Amino acid sequence: MSEENTPLESAVPAPQSAPALRPGRALAEARTRRHQTIAEIAQQLKLSSTQIEALEAEDYAHLPGPVFVRGFIRNYARLMDLDGEALVAGLTMPQDPLAAGAAIPHSHNIPFPDGRGPRWPIYAVLIAVLAAVVVLFEYVYSSPSAEVPAEVTPKAETPAPSEALPVQVMVPIPGDVSAAVKTEPVVEPVQPVPAPAPVAAPPAKRAGSVEMRMVFDRQSWVEVRDREDRIVFSQLNPAGAVQIVQGLPPLNVVIGNASGVRVTYKGRTVDLAPHTKVEVARFTLE
Repeated sequence: MSEENTPLESAVPAPQSAPALRPGRALAEARTRRHQTIAEIAQQLKLSSTQIEALEAEDYAHLPGPVFVRGFIRNYARLMDLDGEALVAGLTMPQDPLAAGAAIPHSHNIPFPDGRGPRWPIYAVLIAVLAAVVVLFEYVYSSPSAEVPAEVTPKAETPAPSEALPVQVMVPIPGDVSAAVKTEPVVEPVQPVPAPAPVAAPPAKRAGSVEMRMVFDRQSWVEVRDREDRIVFSQLNPAGAVQIVQGLPPLNVVIGNASGVRVTYKGRTVDLAPHTKVEVARFTLE
């Protein structure tokens, strides 16, 4: 036969790779099948409705960071009886959302500035003020001193303040009579020391409210809700910060990077290890 044999492999099309599973779409479809609302899911996961909407829309720029996003997706998937690891495997987001301009969730009670203007005007103002101070200093200390009147010929030496000796100055008087005029040493009055400013008293506690104290060894995001499900504290805290939160118990608390946070409630240390999953601690303080 003169015809060339066509290889079998060239006749069979190459298999196409399966599309990656989108975690946000899978979670939204599962919630729709269960006929549940976003508010119900937020209540069960102890998150806000805005965070649930961001998860389903895959708008990760409005969530705290990669560690929190993975934890949120795993908990959401567990609630919907889905494979959380498979959804996390399909997650695509910037490595450092804070450096990429991600927004930190704002508290409803604590205002945060959203815009960051250029800093060069501040530096220009500081340089101008410093230059004005230098010019004023040169002008004051380089100006010529006042001349002594010609009539006064003798010049008395001023004794040191520690000696406190009287100075005798001879002043000429018209005629043949001259007298010595004794002057007493001038003692400057002691300026009174201003009393220290009073320290402002801490704000009064609301009736029935309790205090929770947090010491941050690492950067951590915290959200605290009171018994009326109101957010009384929600922000990203830097390492070294100390926060005291007041609210009506029971307090529902969510802490990220829980291993780097120390919590004290009613004078006792709270062990976060039993309540921590994937570096996120969720617990209730009665």
